[in-house]
Amino acid sequence: MNDKQRILTTVGIYHAFNDAAVAAVPLLFPIFREIFDLSYTQIGIISGGGLLLTLIAQTMIGRIADQKDFRIILSFGILTICVSLLLFTQTNGFFTLLAFFLLIRLATSFFHPTGIAWISRTFKKDRLDWAMGIQSATGDFGAFIAILTTLYIAEFKGWEFLFYLWTVIGVICLFTGIYLTKNTDQKYLEITKNKKQNIREAIFEAKSILKNFKILIPAFLISGAAWGTTVSYLPLLLDEKTTLPLSLIGIVVSIWIGIGTITCIFYGKIQEFVGRKNVVIFAYFTIAVSSFALCIFTNIYIILLLMVLLGISTFLSFPAIFSYVSEITLKAIEGRTFGYLFTLQLGGGAILLFLSGIFSDIWGIWMPFFLLGLFSIGFFFLLMVNVKKDFVEKAC
Repeated sequence: MNDKQRILTTVGIYHAFNDAAVAAVPLLFPIFREIFDLSYTQIGIISGGGLLLTLIAQTMIGRIADQKDFRIILSFGILTICVSLLLFTQTNGFFTLLAFFLLIRLATSFFHPTGIAWISRTFKKDRLDWAMGIQSATGDFGAFIAILTTLYIAEFKGWEFLFYLWTVIGVICLFTGIYLTKNTDQKYLEITKNKKQNIREAIFEAKSILKNFKILIPAFLISGAAWGTTVSYLPLLLDEKTTLPLSLIGIVVSIWIGIGTITCIFYGKIQEFVGRKNVVIFAYFTIAVSSFALCIFTNIYIILLLMVLLGISTFLSFPAIFSYVSEITLKAIEGRTFGYLFTLQLGGGAILLFLSGIFSDIWGIWMPFFLLGLFSIGFFFLLMVNVKKDFVEKAC
């Protein structure tokens, strides 16, 4: 295994565990809601507040990462996730749940601006779309395992046992990643010495970078919202609107991300066949249609079909927009560029999750998917208006 393969494998393992941790906790909201008598508004505060913290943290971590060893930053993030999962076993109400959720969202902030920047830097001129697809697939696979097993384990072994189990898995992932990258060639770990900036200069730089992606900026907002909405509110929707037990609800939701994992594996081939621009247009149109349909249908067979469509569309969007960013971003600012864009991604998710909790208490648990569909169809029309233009403008 050469250094590039070791880096991709390590990033993949860390991505799998990181996204598993992100997915597992929201899936327990139906249980926490019953045990701690939570309202949908409180769930919205927990989910949206966690994403808001991540939004701020990823910007800072992205800027720091460009001047640090990516391997060290990523490993520290995984260690912090393990500590956070262990603390969740001490949850006893809304405020402790909020505190521990904020902590784990801070811990998971380390991966995306750093891990994806490392892949971007390593594979920029060598099979970029393929590498982005593989790293996305590994994250999706980790979340798939979490979604498939979380509610089943929680129902039959207790939710505390679940956090002990994921802590042990995290420690194994951490030591595996450290071992794989211990002898990596220094050229893949080079540290960029960027000029120190004051706040005004940093804001000006962020605006200059984001101008190059202005057509795709809503893509980051909506993709982040699609992930957060599905993980946080789909179990609640199925729990309220169907007669499925929690263990089967976990299986239904896992179909969404299982299909997404397979889709990401073949993303490189898909974009070669239809083109990256067409992938993006298809993804957001299908997210919109699937989201609106989830507001209406409660038949389990229709829901299963919608899980397939939503899985394909949501998870095609991530490697496509990441590849657009990577191919025009200079190596010296990989971390901060992805940090800015992930801030936008989580910002969209934070706002939508918070509003979804409030609107669900007022109008019903279908509201999160109505909002997601509304934003997605609006972005689809924006893409169609600009279909003859380049979705990114120039090297930054």
